Amino acid sequence: MLKFYLKLFFLFSFFFLINPNSFSQEKTVLTLEKSLETAYQNNRTLLSQKEKISSSKFKISESKAVFYPNLSFQGTYTYLGVTPSFVVSIPGVFERKVTVGFHDNFDFKLSLQQSIFTWGRLQNSYSISQLNLKLEEENYNKNKQRITFDVTNSFYSILLAWELIRVREEALKNIEEHLKTVELRYKAGQASEFDLLRTKVQLANAKPPLLQARQTYDLALSSFKNILGLPQEAQIELEGELFFKPIEVELEDATQQALLQRPELKSLDFQKRIAQKGLAIAKAGNKPSLMGIANYDYKNPFYSEKRWDTDWNFTVALSFPLFDGFATRSKVNQARSDLKQLDLGEQDLKEGIKLEVKEAVTSLDLAKETILSQQENVNQAKESLRIAKVQYAQGIITSLEEMDAELALTFAQINYLQALADYLRAQAQYNKAVGEE
Repeated sequence: MLKFYLKLFFLFSFFFLINPNSFSQEKTVLTLEKSLETAYQNNRTLLSQKEKISSSKFKISESKAVFYPNLSFQGTYTYLGVTPSFVVSIPGVFERKVTVGFHDNFDFKLSLQQSIFTWGRLQNSYSISQLNLKLEEENYNKNKQRITFDVTNSFYSILLAWELIRVREEALKNIEEHLKTVELRYKAGQASEFDLLRTKVQLANAKPPLLQARQTYDLALSSFKNILGLPQEAQIELEGELFFKPIEVELEDATQQALLQRPELKSLDFQKRIAQKGLAIAKAGNKPSLMGIANYDYKNPFYSEKRWDTDWNFTVALSFPLFDGFATRSKVNQARSDLKQLDLGEQDLKEGIKLEVKEAVTSLDLAKETILSQQENVNQAKESLRIAKVQYAQGIITSLEEMDAELALTFAQINYLQALADYLRAQAQYNKAVGEE
């Protein structure tokens, strides 16, 4: 019996391991703040950018290494099959073979190299690595702001889709109730067959928009998971509402704020500084450089003697390019051209930011006015439907006129919800445009 339960346990464990999705996952409730936090931790674009920042830090350490001396060790062993020799002889007197080498030759060497003067090339390269780190940090901020906008925009789009489902379901329910009333009136001879058929058509027409609203919600939720870096199998539920809290903005102030805070401009500034350092390096291409080299030997044989001994030497090497085929001049011109391109790009970026801020402010104003008008429109549509229901019950108006009132309320509610979502998304676009997180 014990063996049976052990087998059952291992079978169950194996099934769980190969099929972890066989158990329902706990649903996670996400607010907007929690959604942003999740995206910052899991979004693959941000994670990749963090790795670029880490890589830039290592590059700083790498570029700093050129300021330190380079110490290396080399050990060699050479066996000579035939040792060098010569014959000393006096004709008729003596003849002798003299060997001047040995079969076994050992040499252990320490070599030290130190750059003394490079006309700023090493210092500028080190400065470029430091600027590259700041550049990647600004790129991270730029991506983070874009993710913030994407998450916020998607979050409110999902809330809108959910509210539209609710409105469509309520409209469908109202039509179904209206159909019951029409059927009773038709049986009592108080409504025509046309009214009955028209109501059934209206009911059939109300179902596809509800199905489309549900599909829109599902797709928006899938896209939201992708932005957050969550698997599609994750069970999430959003907690929030569409609300209207107007903010006061001034175009001039917003534009100045954007020109100071936008990470794209900061990133471009670092690119220009890197290009300036690159120009300085290019100018130093045909300038002299000075290096010190020291060697320490421990060897056997020591010159012509079969013994271990030490030797050392020190060299100062001056390198001065006399002619490089005009390569330096070409590199300098190229670096200057790159710098001019960045200057032009900065002007274009600033104008684009100004336009983006203006569009964001305009969208905010438009969405605000739309909300105010649609809010009143919803109130009027509700009152119109209330009156229409009373009049239809009294036989004053036709079924078609009551359905028109119901349809008008549905459209008014949809337009109001759309305006709320548009304003919240316009706020997110404004924050992105002025460089706020």
